[in-house]
Amino acid sequence: MTEPLLGASGRPASLFLAAESNLLTPDWSLFVTVGVFLLVAYLLNALVFKPILAVLDERARLTGGVRQALGDYDQRLAEYEAALRAGRVAAAKIIEERRAAALERRSELIESAKQAAAAEVAAATQALNAQVAAAKEALARDAEHLAASIAETILGRQIGTPR
Repeated sequence: MTEPLLGASGRPASLFLAAESNLLTPDWSLFVTVGVFLLVAYLLNALVFKPILAVLDERARLTGGVRQALGDYDQRLAEYEAALRAGRVAAAKIIEERRAAALERRSELIESAKQAAAAEVAAATQALNAQVAAAKEALARDAEHLAASIAETILGRQIGTPR
């Protein structure tokens, strides 16, 4: 014959499955379990959750101002950078305008110098032409006098004075 299965108490296992210990019927241990659960929930709420939530609320309150200040800082930084970009554009425009004016002034000065040089060259050419004409005239006179002097010496007589 087979021996019945014995539980931890030494009783047969069939007793545990009997109608007298039904798992669905509540007994005093259920009330103890619910009581312990409610006590632990109350203690956790009072000792852990409320202080943590209070710290988190205080932190949110304190960092709210910082976050607002950071937002203001970001906005002012964006405005500053936009103004800086606009200033750089304006400065580049002014620099370009002054550069163009300087180039125009340079061109005017070069043109003026060219005109002055051309006038000096024309005046020098005119003076040189006048000197050349005077030198030719002087050479022509001297040549006539020299020719008359040479002719008088060779011929041995006086020739009429050159005109």
